[in-house]
Amino acid sequence: MTLNKAKGRMFKSVGWTWNPVAGCTHGCPYCWAKSLTERWGRSFEPQFREHFLKDKMPDDGSWIFVGSMGDIMCDGMKHEWIVKLIEFIDNYDGNNKFLLQTKNPSRFLYWQVETLLRHVQDKIIVGTTFETNRKTFGIAPKPQERYESMLWMKKQGYKIFLSLEPLSDFDATRFVSWINLLNPEAIEIGLENYTTFTTPPPEWKIHYLLNFLKSKGIEYVLKENLRHLEETANEV
Repeated sequence: MTLNKAKGRMFKSVGWTWNPVAGCTHGCPYCWAKSLTERWGRSFEPQFREHFLKDKMPDDGSWIFVGSMGDIMCDGMKHEWIVKLIEFIDNYDGNNKFLLQTKNPSRFLYWQVETLLRHVQDKIIVGTTFETNRKTFGIAPKPQERYESMLWMKKQGYKIFLSLEPLSDFDATRFVSWINLLNPEAIEIGLENYTTFTTPPPEWKIHYLLNFLKSKGIEYVLKENLRHLEETANEV
């Protein structure tokens, strides 16, 4: 069985991780999945594990995080791999949702226009990462481009998930306005863990963000390196 029970501080709705696709071509220098894969002596080049499609999927109502060890929509993921994966989701008849997370959400737009994603719209959550609303490291699409793509998907009726990790310094008002318009189902928030490529935001900005999320009733989870702020979020 190639499904794994979700562990740690992953959002509570994510019950499983599943990696029929793995690897990534973005080259973000702080990528923990890349560093971990390379420590295992494996390549991080995109790959498709077709035998995973033989897995029996759970039916417990939770989310299945697809491609947690890579980027499902990075440029290196082949067209035919994505077609097979979406067709698998289309044939799934349980109560779980599939979380599709990427730093390249413009590719969601392509599959929406091609109608393939429309067939599974009620079975998926589409997600992206915002480290900041400013310039980022690596060669992934810029945050502004990701935001515009996700806003388009939101307007088409898709449910949204956001990962704010590794959270870097951001423009508070603008960043919060993005989140407000996307109105995600849930958000994960964490700082950089294993490297030091990003500049963490000052704590007052994180408090501002958390208080906004609470005021809107948007569910979120803080990773270990930010949990100390939870008790003081309402004090600022």
